[in-house]
Amino acid sequence: KETPESALLQSADRQLVQEALARLPVAYREALLLCEFEEMSYREISATLGLPMGTVMSRLSRARRALRESVEQLQRN
Repeated sequence: KETPESALLQSADRQLVQEALARLPVAYREALLLCEFEEMSYREISATLGLPMGTVMSRLSRARRALRESVEQLQRN
């Protein structure tokens, strides 16, 4: 059951993630959004962005790391 406190925390988390996403370089953000929110496969992302599959995988790995670091930094502030 959702409580007012849990709703507030979810909203704060969502806002935190959105702010962290906004800080990512565009190339990282677009790959991450296509993968995580549009639920595209690596192959589909590769075709959509016109990039080799290895580049897509590399960008996603770096984007996830950068997002995690950005969230942690925002939580400390």
